[in-house]
Amino acid sequence: MSTHPSTRTRKPLPAAMCLIALSGLAVVGSGCSQSEAATSRGVADVPAASPQGGKSKVEDAVYTLEMKPTGTYKAGQEGVVEVSLLSKGDYHINDKYPIKFKVTEPAAEGVSYPKPLLKREDGAFEENKGVLKVPFVAAKKGKSKVAGVLSFSICSAANCLMQKQELEAVIDVQ
Repeated sequence: MSTHPSTRTRKPLPAAMCLIALSGLAVVGSGCSQSEAATSRGVADVPAASPQGGKSKVEDAVYTLEMKPTGTYKAGQEGVVEVSLLSKGDYHINDKYPIKFKVTEPAAEGVSYPKPLLKREDGAFEENKGVLKVPFVAAKKGKSKVAGVLSFSICSAANCLMQKQELEAVIDVQ
């Protein structure tokens, strides 16, 4: 057999591996079975591996994600914003995926985070909904921004989607 690149015989990769390679995602530790990791969507529909947006609410065909204030905030005191994930239709939150929320660095001016990385065990997750409470301290009165990236996975019987979404909430500190 010739070793010239144009005549070398190659074995085709399984479809799931091609999609994973194209999307730049890894399945190690994803918790999805092979059938969950495979997808029936076309390559153009494979979710991006990089974070998307920087919004307080993200609506998708298979999930809703939201970061919102939970009450009143006072300068110098710890407050909390709530990050909620709700799956839609036949999709559920992948119970084996290591969900995490990492705050944006550098933080907005005057905002600090007692816990800059939250994990699944810091929140409450069920089959179709989950909540993480993100603690922060705003040093001064006025409008401030709390922001970060949520990494999560939702699955149906046919496929799993691994997502990273940038979220932010504007809070009014008194």
